[in-house]
Amino acid sequence: MKNRLITLFIVSLGIAGTNAQNHLTLWYKSPAKAWEEALPVGNGRLGAMIFGDTQKERIQFNENTLYSGEPETPKNINIVPDLAHIRQLLGEGKNAEAGTIMQEKWIGRLNEAYQPFGDLYIDFDSKEAVTDYMHSLDMENAVVTTSYKQNGVDISREVFASYPAQAIVIHLKSSKPVLNFTAYLASPHPVTKESDSQVVYLKGQAPAHAQRRDTDHMKRFNTQRLHPEYFDASGHIIQKKQVIYGNEMDGKGTFFEACLLPTHKGGQLSISDNQITARNCSEVTLMLYAATSYNGPRKSPSKEGKNPHQAIMNYRRISEGETYKELKRQHTTDYQALFNRVSFDLPANKQQKELPTDERLKRFKDEEDQALIAQLFQFGRYLMIAGSRGEGQPLNLQGLWNDQILPPWNSGYTLNINLEMNYWPAEVTNLSECHQPLFKLIEEIADKGKDLARDMYGLNGWAIHHNISIWREAYPSDGFVYWFFWNMSGPWLCNHLWEHYLFTKDANFLKKYYPILKGAATFCSEWLVENSKGELVTPVSTSPENAYLMGDHTPASVCEGSTMDIAIIRSLFSNTIQAAEILQTDMDFRSELIKKRNKLKKYQIGSKGQLLEWDKEYKESEPQHRHVSHLFGLYPGCDITDSTPEVFKAARKSLDDRGNKTTGWSMAWKISLWSRLYDSSNAYEALSNLINYIDPHMKAENRGGLYRNLLNALPFQIDGNFGATAGITEMLLQSHKGNIHLLPALPSTWKEGNIKGLKARGGFTVDMEWKEGKITVANITSPYEQTVEIVYNNSIKKTHFNAGERKKISF
Repeated sequence: MKNRLITLFIVSLGIAGTNAQNHLTLWYKSPAKAWEEALPVGNGRLGAMIFGDTQKERIQFNENTLYSGEPETPKNINIVPDLAHIRQLLGEGKNAEAGTIMQEKWIGRLNEAYQPFGDLYIDFDSKEAVTDYMHSLDMENAVVTTSYKQNGVDISREVFASYPAQAIVIHLKSSKPVLNFTAYLASPHPVTKESDSQVVYLKGQAPAHAQRRDTDHMKRFNTQRLHPEYFDASGHIIQKKQVIYGNEMDGKGTFFEACLLPTHKGGQLSISDNQITARNCSEVTLMLYAATSYNGPRKSPSKEGKNPHQAIMNYRRISEGETYKELKRQHTTDYQALFNRVSFDLPANKQQKELPTDERLKRFKDEEDQALIAQLFQFGRYLMIAGSRGEGQPLNLQGLWNDQILPPWNSGYTLNINLEMNYWPAEVTNLSECHQPLFKLIEEIADKGKDLARDMYGLNGWAIHHNISIWREAYPSDGFVYWFFWNMSGPWLCNHLWEHYLFTKDANFLKKYYPILKGAATFCSEWLVENSKGELVTPVSTSPENAYLMGDHTPASVCEGSTMDIAIIRSLFSNTIQAAEILQTDMDFRSELIKKRNKLKKYQIGSKGQLLEWDKEYKESEPQHRHVSHLFGLYPGCDITDSTPEVFKAARKSLDDRGNKTTGWSMAWKISLWSRLYDSSNAYEALSNLINYIDPHMKAENRGGLYRNLLNALPFQIDGNFGATAGITEMLLQSHKGNIHLLPALPSTWKEGNIKGLKARGGFTVDMEWKEGKITVANITSPYEQTVEIVYNNSIKKTHFNAGERKKISF
């Protein structure tokens, strides 16, 4: 018996070691000390952050329809009466004066905020010391595990968010029946708690309004008229609360409900005082369900909302009576059907493999850890599957995960780069289905945007501005004109519709979404005007969140036809023209767009050889600004390539001037930009700058990095993760020029590796292996009969594929 126990102990150590060193496992020797360090799980609707504490575990959870507020009230902003005057001022070189008028008259109010739902606490009776502690995220199975020994007993718990079961599943297990704990639900919102003999309920209502600005900020922006919650008709303050609940605002706000359902083996389980108590159990499974009354962006969740209790009962029926083993099997099968499509291996030395993830991250600057880079790539794919599934909401600034009532930037959707960046990896890393929630959002904003185009601009088609929430607020937000007045969000998002078609060749999809492409193109077509040179430009524009200096050093940000505006419209027109040709429709409209596309203002090159950002060359007020909006045509657009050498060179000069040290999402964007320039050295520098350990407890310089869980830091904003995954892909594979370009920006230090399952436009699946920096094997599969040029290291092979054919490509 003694020998058998020793053998089992050795086997358990071996399993633990294997999991720790698995290249798809992030692992740690201590629990998270801050929310930013916890490990995320999600099923596209429900998300949770697991801390891994051995005395009092905290599992903070979200449901992605829980926002403050209700459908927006139109702001009655009409630019038409001022437009001619603004254009006149711009023509006279009075850009700052034009911006002042826009700041006063065209400003809106901030969007509502994504809300935390609640917390599950598991308070363990035993507070004694533990050994052999490990807290890990297994990305291959999408399971967070916390394991340790206490009083000689092996204790573990597994947490995953099941898409099939629509629940967060928590399984606790011990080698002896010593599980003694109390589990209960809590929320940062006012709630009531109920229970019966089977379950514990948590019920509440989200804020009727959550306002990140205080009244001083509202006065500063002169938006008192837009905030009846805080100011009366004469502009006097009536209250200052930044979070207002329904009992003070006509009962408004989204209702929410959570349910905790336990089962157990051994010992006793009881429910009293709205808590679950376990005594001397060997296994306990907790099923956490959550739902809200959200019923679409146009319906009041308090008056026309869904019944969250009924939704929970429906979710409970899905997996009623199933064992934990079966729940986990279904979850793993579902998840791996997506995740396992792509594998990526870069080598690590033995010492690196034996270190926990946070130590590897801290040491990255001293010694490159290529396997950690591969983990970061796969972590982005893991987060995509966890945060964006089915008909649910798309990933916001924090993805699916937020613990604050007033989160950074309202944890909303910022459409001038951040939302789009979230979905850059979707098609190329073989997660096309995860793109679907974004398409649903585009449908909803196109619907809202028709009213906006008519009422604010007096134009047809549809448009929307740069900050929205689940309520799809169409009007400008507050702040300064150089960020709130930007109406190219819709055209940029339409690029995702076209990209999905390019990767899938799904004609039914294109037919469904063509009216949305056409609507955005209609607005842009009507919005364009001729400049003094007879070129078509947007009459009033900004370059997102950036400003410049006039000749007298006066700050300004408004101009006629910024580079990004024209680049996005050129892309939209080209995509819409091609879509109409494929669908054999709208010949007259197609002809009109072709004529207007040909008249669009061309790219301009400045005195230093740089690509100009605005309508003319101004002095930059912040030469290393985080946004590089004028490089849209390089990436994610594709009309700046080595086929346009002068503009290609100017883009390189602009990118070089901006530098590679900035916020996380900006560095992530630059990985792809440098890759499109075939500059592997700078692409790698941007990537390695991002792999910079950030301690959430310490003050750090305002540049990006990663928390120990690899989430994009300062503060947590998830777009940096997705941008990094997309950027690494661009280093290894590009297909935007109608060809398949293998290893276009492979870093010189990545001597060997392999990646399988990447997607190229045309629906191709690409597998590659390389040694000594050169391809040894490239296998490409085409779902359709088609011919494509395959490019590698200045060699081109024109290759014909039959439908379903897989070919080995040699160079």
